Amino acid sequence: MSLPDINLSRSGQLQVISGGKTTAVRVQPCFPLSQPGRFFSLLDCEGNEVGMVENPADLDAAARAALETALADAAFTIKVTAIESIENDIDLRIWKVVTAAGSRTFETRLGSWPRKLEDGGVLIQDVAEDLYHIEDINALDAKSRQLLWAFSD
Repeated sequence: MSLPDINLSRSGQLQVISGGKTTAVRVQPCFPLSQPGRFFSLLDCEGNEVGMVENPADLDAAARAALETALADAAFTIKVTAIESIENDIDLRIWKVVTAAGSRTFETRLGSWPRKLEDGGVLIQDVAEDLYHIEDINALDAKSRQLLWAFSD
C-alpha cells in the first residue's frame, strides 16, 4: 500500500491529496489502546476511508507533523474510575461515570456494547466517538462492577 499524501490546510484541517484532488479528512486510530502509534484510518466527511497510515514513521517530516497535529485534535481516551449509573432512554444508553478528571455523563447507542480488551480492560465508545477506558474491571468498586456486569459476556 502506498503512503497517502497528507498535509494540513491553512485552516488546520488534515487533508489527503490524490489524483490532483484534495479531500478534507479526519484521522481515526484503528487500535487506540493495543497499538496507539500505528494504523490510522483517514476518513472523509461521510466516514469513507480515503487513506491508511500503517506507521507514521514512514511518512516524510511534514506529513508526519500534520498527522500528529490532527491526532492531538482528535477524540481522546478518557479513563473511567467508577460507574455511577447506566440507564436506557429510547435508543440510547446514558452512562454516569467518574473519570480521572471528575464526573461525566455520556451516551451510547443501545446496540453499542463495551469491548473487552486483551489486557483485561474495557473500551466504550460514545455517540460522539470519544473513547472511555476501564483499565481493570477488578479495580472498580462493587457497584461499578455490578453495573458493568450486565454488558459482559
